[in-house]
Amino acid sequence: MDFIALLSGRILLEFLGASTRFLYVNLACLLNDNEFTTFSSIWSPTGNATKKDENSSRNHMIGVLSFGVMIFLLIIFNT
Repeated sequence: MDFIALLSGRILLEFLGASTRFLYVNLACLLNDNEFTTFSSIWSPTGNATKKDENSSRNHMIGVLSFGVMIFLLIIFNT
């Protein structure tokens, strides 16, 4: 694959994962009256490099799962 395609795909998956986590965390905050979490704290939190790497891999993993769910739902509802 092309190097640019790999980087852009990884960034898009991480953005999808961060968006999914953002929606989940803030919907849970609405139900439990917790404080609002900003998108920047989910996308790139402050702290050490280990925390940022773990957050990046978590966003990537959730992005892959949510992308798979979207593809699965497209297959189900288009047949």
